[in-house]
Amino acid sequence: MHRVDARSAVDGGPRTEHLSTSLLLLFPRARNDPAMRTFLILLLLPLVVLSFAGCKGRGAKKSVKDYNKPLAPGQLALREIDSRQLPDVTLTPATRADLSKGIANSLAYLAKPSADRSFPMADISKEQVVKSLHALDELLKSANSDAQFNAELKKRFRALMSVGCDDQGTVLFTGYFTPTFSASLTPDATYRFPLYKRPKDLVASDKNGVADDTIALQRMPDGSTRPYPDRKAIDSSGMLRGTELVYLADPFECYLVQVQGSAKLRLTTGENMNVGYAGTNGHPYRGIGQDLVRAGKIPAEKLSYFTIRGYFRDHPEDVATYTGSNPRYVFFDRYTTEALGSLGQPVIANVSIATDKSIFPRAAPTIVSTSVADPRNQNMAYTALRLDQDTGGGIRAAGHADLYMGEGDENERRAGAQYSEGKLYYLILRE
Repeated sequence: MHRVDARSAVDGGPRTEHLSTSLLLLFPRARNDPAMRTFLILLLLPLVVLSFAGCKGRGAKKSVKDYNKPLAPGQLALREIDSRQLPDVTLTPATRADLSKGIANSLAYLAKPSADRSFPMADISKEQVVKSLHALDELLKSANSDAQFNAELKKRFRALMSVGCDDQGTVLFTGYFTPTFSASLTPDATYRFPLYKRPKDLVASDKNGVADDTIALQRMPDGSTRPYPDRKAIDSSGMLRGTELVYLADPFECYLVQVQGSAKLRLTTGENMNVGYAGTNGHPYRGIGQDLVRAGKIPAEKLSYFTIRGYFRDHPEDVATYTGSNPRYVFFDRYTTEALGSLGQPVIANVSIATDKSIFPRAAPTIVSTSVADPRNQNMAYTALRLDQDTGGGIRAAGHADLYMGEGDENERRAGAQYSEGKLYYLILRE
């Protein structure tokens, strides 16, 4: 979906570039301001994250953490720990069914020859991930209780913990979702802002033999290549004319779909249309929120997703001016299935996560231990089995991961409220 991270180059299928979370700038009030958190997630503000995690009570000192801190040269993203340290998970029948469905999606990806080039990763082979998924699925179906499941899991699986942003395992968990907007297959006076298909001159590039969406080239008529143009050059030149996929009524909604990397569209014909990531121009993401503050369009203390939306609703003529400062451009395709992640397989609400696929094993089972917001926006402990099935467009480190929440308004709220530290564990079957 990303899709985000929205999203990224597709391995045998479209990829997500999700909304949520790539580069984030957290203002101090964001921790207790759902609107601000929603803005941060949806607009991916430049990453200088200010966190108060671990600081409790009046007068606690602020801690500044760089959740996108890169690994040191030669450092692995995962460190093996004693499996007995794994937190226990609780499984409902519905959760077990969703996980089994997700496991089937991971296995479908791993069965493709294109998956071979992504392994080994962090000293983990594709065969190890395949065996781990089969064993986990069998355990989900055979364990008679949570106690039996957790005991067997810790006995049969190795636990590899993300080193996080601080080499102590600290991971920031943000959220993403699939937005829904109205659209038309043909332009008219209302629907006149297009999402574009992948251009024929966009050349996928590899990094160390693996598709990398941070490298995008343009094939010239003489066969040579050059870096693909940025957003301003694309829009001002009209070079994508003729590759329109669908039209939206709001120019800022078009931009949000690009940030998210996917969307569900309600067409004027009455049918629904799923659009998903089909490539990017390879430029880095740059947030626009602070530009509006500096220009005096929105007071810093009132900056939120909703004030941003409101401003552009009242001033649609300014959308191109401000979004033009973000050089990243995302292209789309139409799909008949659910939202697809970077594995080219459907992502599943409360099952799929998005991580940096250059350092973590694709499709692998994980345990996420963090906190999530309840309906009253109060943090509550959250520990769950999840599957690494997506890529965050701006997530390029061991200290940041995205939780896929699903579709609709409620999941938009959940994604916007999700901003918590925790631990991320990968599960690999013992030999």
